[in-house]
Amino acid sequence: MFSKHISMFRSDLRYWQRQGLDLLELFTNASLPASLLTENDERLDVSAIHRLFEQAERKLGDPAMGIRIGQQILLPDIAPLGDALHYYRDGWQALKVLEQYWPLLTEAQQVTIHLQDEHVAVRCAANGDAPLHTMQTHAVLSGFLRLADVALGVQASEDVHVHLRENTAHTELFSALLKAPVTASREHDQVLFPAHILDTLNPNHDDERFQQALIHCDKTLNSLRDHHLIDLIRERLRHQLEEGHYDQQALANSLNMSVRNLQRRLNAHHTRFRDLLDQVRAELAEQLVRYSEAGFAEIAQQLGYEDPSSFNKAFKRWLGLPPGEYRTRHQDSPPTA
Repeated sequence: MFSKHISMFRSDLRYWQRQGLDLLELFTNASLPASLLTENDERLDVSAIHRLFEQAERKLGDPAMGIRIGQQILLPDIAPLGDALHYYRDGWQALKVLEQYWPLLTEAQQVTIHLQDEHVAVRCAANGDAPLHTMQTHAVLSGFLRLADVALGVQASEDVHVHLRENTAHTELFSALLKAPVTASREHDQVLFPAHILDTLNPNHDDERFQQALIHCDKTLNSLRDHHLIDLIRERLRHQLEEGHYDQQALANSLNMSVRNLQRRLNAHHTRFRDLLDQVRAELAEQLVRYSEAGFAEIAQQLGYEDPSSFNKAFKRWLGLPPGEYRTRHQDSPPTA
C-alpha cells in the first residue's frame, strides 16, 4: 500500500547506474519485473524499492551508499512539491511544507519538525509497517542537507549535527562525506541545526504562487489518500467474500464513515462500490475456478450470487469463457507469482 514517487526513485537509479550496476540484473535479483524501468506509473511500491536497496547493498558493499545517494539528489527529484518549495516566505514555511506534504515524495518514511532549545530537528522515521532499509534513511538525511544548503542556506558545518539511531562503526566516514558531525546510537534519526537560519527571507518569495502551489499539493495528497482508500476497500471486500458474504454497511463502519460518505469518496475517485465489488469478485472467481476443487454453485454462493446462472454470465464477461471451460483449460497451469 505504501508508495514512492517515481522522481525520488530516479535518484536511486541514477546512483546505481553511475556505480556500474546492471539495472536489469538488479531488478531480476530483487524478483521484480524489468518493466518497472520503463513503466510510466507516477508511484512505485516501497517494498519493491526496499528489495532493490538490499540487492544494491550486496553488490556494492558500501556502508555509505545511502549517504552518497542523498548527496546526488537534485531539485527535480522533489518535483511533487514543486512551487511550494520555491516561492515560500522563509525557512519556517518551507519546513512546514516539507512536513505536511512529505507523503507526496515517499510514504516509506515520515518527516517531522521539532524545536529543541535554539535548534531545529528534522526527524526521519519509518512509516508504520512500511519496509525501510537503513540506507534509505541515510539518503533522506543526506538529501535534506544537500537541498537545505541550496534552498534554505543550511550549510554543513560543526553547527549542524546528524544523529543516527543505529549503532554503526562508520560515523567517521559519514562525517567526512557530510562535512558535519555524525553521532550513532541516538534516540532519533535526525538533522539538527540552528533555528535562526530559518529566519532568512526567500528572495523568490511570491505569496500568490505559493498559495496556488499549496492548493495543488492538497489536491494531489487527497488523491493519493483516496487511492489508498480504494485499496483498503478492495482488501476488505475480498476478506468479506472469502468469508462467504459482503456487507457495504459493515465495510463503511469499519472505515468509520457512513455508506453515503463512502459513496461520496468513491465518486470523487470516479468509481462506485459495485464497480469495486465486481473487480474483486472477478479476481477471486478466477482463483477459485482455477485452483480450487469447489463446485461452481458453491463458488457462486460464496461470491454473493443467489443464482449460479448469474455467476456463469458474470464469469464469461470477466474472462471470456464459461467457468467450466476455463477450469478445463487452466486447472493444470501453475499459479503466477
